[in-house]
Amino acid sequence: MILDVYKDLEDSLFDLVSKQFPDWRTIFSFQNGPEPKTPYLLIDVKRLDSVGAGQNSGKVTVDTDTGEGTTTTTQDYKAKVRFEFVGKYENNTSLAEMVHAMEASLRTQRGLELQRANNLSLYSVSGVERVRLPRDTDMYMYYQLDVVFGYCIQIIEEQQWIEAVTLIENFDDSGSGSQNVSDPVTINISRR
Repeated sequence: MILDVYKDLEDSLFDLVSKQFPDWRTIFSFQNGPEPKTPYLLIDVKRLDSVGAGQNSGKVTVDTDTGEGTTTTTQDYKAKVRFEFVGKYENNTSLAEMVHAMEASLRTQRGLELQRANNLSLYSVSGVERVRLPRDTDMYMYYQLDVVFGYCIQIIEEQQWIEAVTLIENFDDSGSGSQNVSDPVTINISRR
């Protein structure tokens, strides 16, 4: 089983943003593509730390139709995410509106519902930081909003079954140890 926790987290963050602000151009950091038209939002997952040892289901859930069993493990993470709002200097007002709309939306009923639907939980939000970003041809404005989310994943694994057990008994009735009789016994185990 291969888990891509970063991809799952990015999908959850994109869903959180796009359902609240469908008109925003939103990208992720470290993509190898052209820069979108400004203003845009860039999502950067800075850290992802597992919290605790995870929680196991403790019992096997059996599908009554197929007889297959599964166990579930839940793992919590603490994710530090930077939302970066980038635009040309003349977009400064719309950038400021975007960053503050995002900051406020994290605490609204709709924002909390979307977080819950995407296995996210708001831990903390830092203050908004504004940075001027001179480039070769123009002046850009750059707003940063650092947010720490709790993030939860479930790992569902197929349970391996014991199909049969073979017992081999060695019996010595002579007292001398020279005569051994071996009688294998197989016990088939039914899962139903």
